[in-house]
Amino acid sequence: MKLLVIAALLAVAAARPQDPAYDPAEELRAAGIVRMDMVQNDDGSFQYGYETAGEGQESSQDVSGRPEQIGEEVGIVSQGTYSFVAKDEDGNDVPVTITWRAGPEGVVMEGAAIPVAPEDPNKAAQDAAYAAAAGAGDF
Repeated sequence: MKLLVIAALLAVAAARPQDPAYDPAEELRAAGIVRMDMVQNDDGSFQYGYETAGEGQESSQDVSGRPEQIGEEVGIVSQGTYSFVAKDEDGNDVPVTITWRAGPEGVVMEGAAIPVAPEDPNKAAQDAAYAAAAGAGDF
């Protein structure tokens, strides 16, 4: 008898009218996501991206990739950008955008926020020393 009552309650719950105004995208917008998409193609290539909104909380990412023969193996070569808002030393919002690509040459990132190593002040002297040593047969 209990099983019959439980089954009847489940049937009534499942048969209740669904809200025709329900919009799953509304839940994403309420969470601050204003764009989200993804495409996976039959050839293995893909694209995806998202964008969020909110005072000082904006961020986005867009990525695409495809399979590519790399030597004897097949790997995924991809590229994309991502952006977000950071704070500077005075607490002001600073937009940051990084562009990147990943493939046989490794990962290469570009953007004003990527630190750059200083020039080696001894490079010319080191190069001359290596050249002299190589000429003398030490290497």
